[in-house]
Amino acid sequence: MSVAAPLLTTLERRLLPLVAAQGLVTSLWGFCGVFAYNIGGLAAAQRYAVLMLTTTMLGVTLGYGAGRWFHLRSQRLVQAAFVWPGLLLWWADGHPDVLAVAFGSFLGLGWAGRHWLEVNLLPDAERDRYASHVTVLTVAMNLLATLATTLLLTWFDEQVAPVLRAYAVLCLLAAAVVARGVPETPRVRLVSPWGVVSQPEFVRCLPLFMLESGLLGVAMVLGASGAVRSLGAASHFGWLSTAATLVGALALFALRRHRHAHNRARWMAFAGTGVVLASLLLGASAWWPALYGAHLVLQAGVGPFWAASEQVLNQRTLDIKGAVADRIAARETTLWAFRMVGLGGFWLLAQRLDDRTLLGVGAGLMACATALEYGLGRLWLRRQPQPVTGATVLVSGD
Repeated sequence: MSVAAPLLTTLERRLLPLVAAQGLVTSLWGFCGVFAYNIGGLAAAQRYAVLMLTTTMLGVTLGYGAGRWFHLRSQRLVQAAFVWPGLLLWWADGHPDVLAVAFGSFLGLGWAGRHWLEVNLLPDAERDRYASHVTVLTVAMNLLATLATTLLLTWFDEQVAPVLRAYAVLCLLAAAVVARGVPETPRVRLVSPWGVVSQPEFVRCLPLFMLESGLLGVAMVLGASGAVRSLGAASHFGWLSTAATLVGALALFALRRHRHAHNRARWMAFAGTGVVLASLLLGASAWWPALYGAHLVLQAGVGPFWAASEQVLNQRTLDIKGAVADRIAARETTLWAFRMVGLGGFWLLAQRLDDRTLLGVGAGLMACATALEYGLGRLWLRRQPQPVTGATVLVSGD
């Protein structure tokens, strides 16, 4: 007689409050691009993307690098991920550079702590189950926060300051409450990240890294451009985002039990097809603005499934030799380099194309990159994972 698996493992119960808090704050992602675009147009949105992504990379690498001298453990790293943005967001209204540093430090330090826990503690067989739970909770929290942000923008006549200060308070509350429940680990530190970069196994990851993240900054700028061109006010973007996120949440709930380690490639094919179509709708919205709504709804419906596939795929690429922090830092620095190359190429295009054509061309490139990423990712998911070296365990009592 088989015994049903528990709804949540002990590890998940310890990590999901962190995931929930990150999901709430991450809802600011789309709004930040719109805020920056409204202040200074396409140039301001591009500058915001460069600075935010650079701060994210520095948050990961410096967070791990400082562990050797400041004796940082997982709880302290997670706490810093909320404290620093909480202080900066209070003063970010009208200052896209401050907003970029605040949100980038949240992403960098937060993902440094979370990657450290997940790569150390999750065996390959449990990653799909965990990714499903994490994605459902993230979307639910994102939905609540997006709705609250939209209401604030509506009540305060599109003023940004109340929104940013609400997120600042949320960050500080999370630092005081959520970080305490994070599983404790030995201190984080870098050992030899260059040793990871020089591995043939890491070099084989480069095409996948390029396809996954090379156009991330471009996607941010295009999303902001499409939203402003099609919707105008930030609150209009918020209402449509809320409805679209609800579609994604319902899809996740309906299919929450169907993902497992044996159908990874099939789920990635389904999600990738939707992301390609959503990108094409974004490009077409440059000529038919009403299609932006269809893009946002479709992206919200399939995006969480694509994110779950990428999460499993990313953890698979980290199953190589080297200390955990070295592997993560090497990967994040490499992704940042590809993102900067992508934004640099996009800037050159922007000098030669009008905004409408730029949106169409950029969306087409995103669709092509997604299709290529699926083709390469399918091969990675079919490989047997290598034993993870340098892993740590929970300290006594956890």
